Amino acid sequence: MKTFNKIFLVLMSVLALSLTSCSKDDDGGQDPTGGTGTFKAKVDGESFNSLNGTVVGEITQSGPTKAFVISAGTSDSENLQMVITTFDGVGTYDLNFTNIGTYSYLPDPINPDPNTVVIYTTGNGQPTNGEIKVSSFENNIAKGTFSFTAYNLDNLSQSVSVTEGEFNIEMTVN
Repeated sequence: MKTFNKIFLVLMSVLALSLTSCSKDDDGGQDPTGGTGTFKAKVDGESFNSLNGTVVGEITQSGPTKAFVISAGTSDSENLQMVITTFDGVGTYDLNFTNIGTYSYLPDPINPDPNTVVIYTTGNGQPTNGEIKVSSFENNIAKGTFSFTAYNLDNLSQSVSVTEGEFNIEMTVN
């Protein structure tokens, strides 16, 4: 019986954590002004302007749960990506270890060794490190804004600030 109680407590803790970590409210904010295929932000105050052809959006449904993924890259071998694990339409979602925001780059783009990629993530155990606001989602076009602080996977004392993020992306729905 003690084993059953422990398993039950662990399952209830996981359920409670998942319900609180997938925060969403109904205010997705205002639509950005850029056209379809737009994805831009500032990383530590420097412009992140995506390359044509690198902007990707996908919604994948597994049972009742939908995952929402957007990403883009730059000519400087940088990448921004956000994943909402329980997408439920227009609204504001916290970015943390469940709904993840990442920034990554190659320190030497001339030598594209994947082992040297530097990755910063919102998944450092905090309840929120930023947010993504999906302001509209119609005809498979997702629009919104985002901002977050991400931490280096190899050294959590190092962080980057992603601000003024905007997207207007045609989503692939699977």
